[in-house]
Amino acid sequence: MIRPLRQRHRRIIIALGILLPVAFAVGIAARKPVPPANELPDALTSAPQSFENLEWGRADLFAKSPVQVRLLRGNNDTGRFAVAFSAANDFVKPDLLVYWVAGNSGITNTLPDNAILLGAFTSQPLPLPDDAAKSGGRLLFYSLADNKIVDMSQPIRFNNLMK
Repeated sequence: MIRPLRQRHRRIIIALGILLPVAFAVGIAARKPVPPANELPDALTSAPQSFENLEWGRADLFAKSPVQVRLLRGNNDTGRFAVAFSAANDFVKPDLLVYWVAGNSGITNTLPDNAILLGAFTSQPLPLPDDAAKSGGRLLFYSLADNKIVDMSQPIRFNNLMK
């Protein structure tokens, strides 16, 4: 009884050894090509904004993190605000995101519901939302990998910079 089962098993393995590579090759050949994206739709692209005017630079906003924060403004004095960050090479946090939280609400270890994602922690300027210039708030560093708030800034108010 074992011999017929072994023979059947051998035939099935030989058939699979031939049919699986053929089926894989046919599947690869039958795939639809990836459509080329020569241009993104207008809804997904935005005009590049340049933030050239330095309003101030501070290194004392974050208590735990040695981060230099620069507040930048658009080309004219009535332009939008942006923040840029710089840190030492040894400042490494996994998947660090920057959030803006309006108001002085009590922030615990979880991300508040009213937090606005500004972007990833890079040296590129991150535009602030329009309501950030009208009311005060805090910047938050949130580690996506650790799923926790790494650091939060002192309360910041930009009203005194508006002209």
